[in-house]
Amino acid sequence: MRKLNQLLAGVSVAVLTSFNTQATCVPADCSAMGYTKSASDCDGSDMIKCPFDTNKVWCVATGGSAANPVPGMILYSDGTISNDVISSKTPVGVVAYVDENRRFAVALTETMTEWGGYGYDVSCLTNMNFFQAQSDFNGASNTQCLINDSQSHPAAEYCNTYKPVSSGTGASGWYLPAAGELYVTNLSYGAINLGLQKLSKTQLSGGYYWSSSENVNLNDYAWNVRPFDGSMSYNVITKNNSGSVRCVLAF
Repeated sequence: MRKLNQLLAGVSVAVLTSFNTQATCVPADCSAMGYTKSASDCDGSDMIKCPFDTNKVWCVATGGSAANPVPGMILYSDGTISNDVISSKTPVGVVAYVDENRRFAVALTETMTEWGGYGYDVSCLTNMNFFQAQSDFNGASNTQCLINDSQSHPAAEYCNTYKPVSSGTGASGWYLPAAGELYVTNLSYGAINLGLQKLSKTQLSGGYYWSSSENVNLNDYAWNVRPFDGSMSYNVITKNNSGSVRCVLAF
């Protein structure tokens, strides 16, 4: 309410100034007065429009934009992001992780399938120890490596062809997350599941998920990660057994 009073006071000052014949007339700056958002940024929230430019608005936004996502927010096919379920839009994912260098969302659904290539070393992947795998954020390139490999890799193939919408954000670009990408989802596990719950979608389980990171010197295993707590293991299941797969999308 204090913010609202300040904004209204700013409007009053600007209006009074425009009627002061002793003052120099200066074009009103809506952004300086706090009207820094657009109507789409405030979709679903109460808003106040700048009297000098109605395209500029102010709101206590419960949602956000692609410029400032927060884990747990819903990513829509038109590229917008919101905390709210917006019936007029098509959700494609839930924001899982954001830092200054990267951000990605998890898919709204998952599957069970094998990693593939049991007993076979994927030459285009680095055979990673625990610490290397924990720092691996190269899920997109790992997935393409697996797709182009001579062996079949169902988990990577599933994510590579995952397509919840026919156009827009989410129509392409999904991949099997690297171990490091799955590992950091534990930082926002609750928020991610809350976003999925809002949409009545399958929440992340407390179990292990396949990553696209291969284990060091063990051709029967790839890294599995448990988003619930970040636990990592290379020997929960072998490559030829079915494991949980949740695709991710960089945006």
